[in-house]
Order: sequence, then structure tokens, then C-alpha cells
Amino acid sequence: MSTRSGYGAAILVAFRAAAANLEVHLEEVNALNVFPVPDGDTGTNMLATVRSALAEAESVPLSSRTLPRVAAAISFGALMGARGNSGVILSQIFRGMVEVGRERRIVNGLDLAYGLRRGSETAYAAIARPIEGTILTVIRETADAAVEAAERTPSLEAVLAAAVEAARRSVSRTPTLLPILREAGVVDSGGQGLFRLLEGALGAMRGETVAVSITARPGRASLVTHTESDGWGYETMFLISADGPALDLQ
Repeated sequence: MSTRSGYGAAILVAFRAAAANLEVHLEEVNALNVFPVPDGDTGTNMLATVRSALAEAESVPLSSRTLPRVAAAISFGALMGARGNSGVILSQIFRGMVEVGRERRIVNGLDLAYGLRRGSETAYAAIARPIEGTILTVIRETADAAVEAAERTPSLEAVLAAAVEAARRSVSRTPTLLPILREAGVVDSGGQGLFRLLEGALGAMRGETVAVSITARPGRASLVTHTESDGWGYETMFLISADGPALDLQ
């Protein structure tokens, strides 16, 4: 992937590839879903959130696809289309990343690293009681690895490659942090979804093509049991907007 024609367009190409890679691995991610509710829809919710972000970004006119415009559109689209816990957290990761690159016209490895770190901080701040062993842990450890890599090289591809590898390792460790994952014999589904997104973006940067052709993957879904229930059958989400300072709803 060349960024010379415009960083906004290049980021959009990478984001499309990230979405495509998540779609290819949709059933894999859904099959891992045991926390916080074992309803097998983490991948579906993350993909819906990413698709909303992608649609918003693609609505930006071709002549206006600067990095700040495209990034802001991704953030807004993700927020408006966020579904489920994983989708909301993902939207906050995007929001934090956009804050770092708001005024940028180009992006390098250090920008990506600090964007991931801000994304991690924003996601943690959005959750009243953060739980380790989830997508939160994965984005935090991924960001830390990206910052370490960026201190060694300004290469965007090298930093993203370090982030992908860190995400893979972090996901593999999630069962050691969250007992329900260990008991079910799975890794965290949200963390795995984030890994697939980053993996897809790296593939685009390397010129690889992701063919979207979903095939069911059994995973460990048939082995998962969960007996807790809070009695609620529906999830209700609210979007609150207001003029003036940001609202603190915690």
C-alpha cells in the first residue's frame, strides 16, 4: 500500500482491509464469546461497528479525504454504529486514536503508537469497572509494544507489525487473567477481533489482498457452558449529545 497519493486515502484502504479480515474470521471470533455474556455475537457486533465506521469514512468526498477528515469520520461512524460491549469499546479506541491524529496530514510509526496508547486510555476511561483479560488488556499491551517499537524505528509498517505480534501474544494470555476463559478453554473474543483488525491493516500495508468468503469455523463454542443469568433479555443503548463541555456520566 502506497501512502504517497494521500494519507487519508491510504488509511481508508487499510481500514477496508481490516474490516475484510474481521469478516473472514467472523465465526472464529463469535465462537470464542463467553464473556461477559455467552451469546456468540462479539464478532458480529465488532463487524457492525466497523462497517458503520467504514460507511461514514467512504461518504467523505474524494477531494476531501485528508487524514483528519477520514479519521474523524471513522470515529464518528463507529460511535453511531457501535453495537454491544465490544463495539462500544472499539469505538472508544478509534476515538482516542483520532484525538492524536486530529491535526496531522501524514502519519508515521510514532503517531500510530501514541494513537494506540490514547485509544487504550480512552477505552479504559469509558468503562466503569475495567476487566483485565479482555480487549482492554489487548489494546493496552499492543499500544505499549507499539511505543517501544516506535522508539527504535519511525517505520509505520514496522510499528504496525510489532503491534500485531503484541496483540497476538496478548490474546493468547487472556485465559491466565480471566478465569471464565480458562474454564471454557478459549481466548477473549474481543481481543481476538482486535487482533484480526490489526492483522488486516498490516496486510494492506504489505500489499496483500483479503478475499471475503466466510466459512464457519467450529472453534470451541460447543464446549462453552455458562450458568449465570441476570434475568435481562435486551440491551438498551443511549446516545447523549450536548453543547458545551464533555459530559461525565460515571
